[in-house]
Amino acid sequence: MIAAVLIVMPIAGYRLGPHPNLMIGFFVLMAAADLLTAHLLVQQFLASGRLSTLGLSSAYLYSSLLMMPYALVFTRLQRWGPGSTWSEVCVPWLFVVVICGFPVLVAVQQMVVTALPARLSKQARARPRAATAVAAAVTLALVAAITGLIVGAADQLPRLYQDGAPTAAGRWVVGVGLLAAAVSLLVVVRDLRHRPSVERWVAVAMSASLAAATLYLVTPYRYSLGWYAEAVALLVSSGTVLLALLAETASLYRRLSVAHADLDRAHRELGRWAEHLTAVNRELEATGIWKGDIIATLTHEINQPLAVISAYSEELTHEWDTTTDDERRAAAQALGSRVNQLLDMAAHLLALCRAEPGRIHTQPVALPVEQALDRVTDNLTKQARMRVTASYGPPGAAVWADPVHTHEVLTNFVTNAVKYSPGNICVSATLNDTGNDVLLTVTDEGNGVPPDFVAHLFDRFTQAEQTDGPRTGAGFGLYLCKLLAEANHGQVWYENVVPHGGRFVLRLPRARPSPEATESLDLLNGEPSPL
Repeated sequence: MIAAVLIVMPIAGYRLGPHPNLMIGFFVLMAAADLLTAHLLVQQFLASGRLSTLGLSSAYLYSSLLMMPYALVFTRLQRWGPGSTWSEVCVPWLFVVVICGFPVLVAVQQMVVTALPARLSKQARARPRAATAVAAAVTLALVAAITGLIVGAADQLPRLYQDGAPTAAGRWVVGVGLLAAAVSLLVVVRDLRHRPSVERWVAVAMSASLAAATLYLVTPYRYSLGWYAEAVALLVSSGTVLLALLAETASLYRRLSVAHADLDRAHRELGRWAEHLTAVNRELEATGIWKGDIIATLTHEINQPLAVISAYSEELTHEWDTTTDDERRAAAQALGSRVNQLLDMAAHLLALCRAEPGRIHTQPVALPVEQALDRVTDNLTKQARMRVTASYGPPGAAVWADPVHTHEVLTNFVTNAVKYSPGNICVSATLNDTGNDVLLTVTDEGNGVPPDFVAHLFDRFTQAEQTDGPRTGAGFGLYLCKLLAEANHGQVWYENVVPHGGRFVLRLPRARPSPEATESLDLLNGEPSPL
């Protein structure tokens, strides 16, 4: 602005003649730019709550509103001529209060905001829209008062122009206004570096006011180059500040968009973690229910064998001398049977606790069917082994499964058959219709499973009632067999045998044995693998 003034000053008196349309365009653009600037500053205040931003918007609103009566009076100048009161009093006085009043108002509002009581500042920030309405009303009242005073007291005010040239009084008035604008600029600039960028651009507009006042003092005539340069300086400064605010608003919008995108990603990530946490909570709840079921079932099922053990122990302790050897042997056998029952429960429970979370680790190998069946029968008692016959199926048949898991399932089937069936038991292996799977079956000659219970046979903690004796076990052996079979991509089921008896079937994928697989099986024999 200073450089522009220095360039224009030597040629400021060059006459260009009146251009009313050019001045009307100046009025429209100037008022629109200042009004839009005031609106952007109000939006900044609503977002940040800084009262100084609201005061600055009031100064721009003052400039925009005062430009309207200035433009209206200027049109009267064209009608009444250069020697009228409108031309020599109203128009120049309104011009002075526009260009000099703006920087003064900026400095005054800054001091008012600083001196405002804390209670009022807090209320203004708490109710920003109400504070905006009050500031706009005060600004409108100030513009109306200034306009009314100049137009109403035009006869008493000194003439600032005469015959198209500034008077001595006019130069004094503008000089005082220029000094007030300069002091106001110094007051504002002193604290400008501590203010947000949207408030720093006001220094450009205040500098334009100083430039316009300076050109007024050095311009000898109206409608000269200097006179038009005043309007151009004000218009350029308003456009510059407006563009700067628009750029700042666009930057804030971009940052807001990035922050919104980050927030959206964080929200989605939080949603995923919430879903994961919900799933974990469901798993923990299911695990808690599962462990509660185990405890409740064991508490109930363990009482029966313990009661038998306690009864036989008490009988042998108190009646040892009166019992016969056969009675003692029967009692010892009963105690051994109940202890074996408890051991089975403990073994099944340990395996089931490892298998229940659904992450059963398998070590599948090519397991020959003959080796798997021989291992099951070899672990039976001599008396039980006499009742079991084995049929190995096609020569060289093998399954692709974990040897320990396969042994656990077949042992459970054979043990149940020995326990509940008084007749012979047949363990066999056949291929299914496609030849891709091996069916390992355990067939007994007992009473079979009640038809209404077959659907629940492999459920957890279920056991059919026995018509010829008490219940034994905790009811999770077959459930464990189901889990182990499914972990090895197999399946278990039960079939009734006509005229009487039952058949438990284990289906496993077929494989072909190899020397390396046989060596690994020899190492695994008798050693448990982790579930």
